[in-house]
Amino acid sequence: AFANADAQVAFAKAANQSVRGHTLVWHDQNPAWLFSVNGVPMTPTPENKAILLQRLESHIRTVVGHFGDDVSAWDVVNEVIDPSQADGFRRSPWYDITGTEYIERAFRVAREVAPNARLYINDYSTTDDRKRTLLWNLVRDLLGHGVPIDGIGHQMHSHIEYPSAAAVITTLNLFTALG
Repeated sequence: AFANADAQVAFAKAANQSVRGHTLVWHDQNPAWLFSVNGVPMTPTPENKAILLQRLESHIRTVVGHFGDDVSAWDVVNEVIDPSQADGFRRSPWYDITGTEYIERAFRVAREVAPNARLYINDYSTTDDRKRTLLWNLVRDLLGHGVPIDGIGHQMHSHIEYPSAAAVITTLNLFTALG
């Protein structure tokens, strides 16, 4: 299961390069069974929440544990913000079944398994005012609860017209202030 990734990590190690793992938890490209029990799609119940969080933890322990210190940084959760939602959270099965608990759990387990790795939350269009604010609020709240987030991945497709240099600077300065 890890053959291709093992080869890439071995190549990076041989070339004295660092490796960043992208991504442990994402709303896209998940197998259908992940969000079902005995072939029945999960609904937001306490039982399904417990099952899904256990699957999340098992996945992180398996993947991160396999690579150990060979991966120096992980994008732990990816693209959890949706500025079109009133509360700002992407309506993925992760969110629908666990609320935001999956985000916190993912970071805590990743830190436990890889205490030396840098842990990131990643999202795109973080230079957009509303999305930036929603992500900043989430990171601030998670840090306030002791969640081990080391940084924010600002995924951008930059070109001459967008985003502006001022928007990039504002975004970086805002998140830098969180420490």
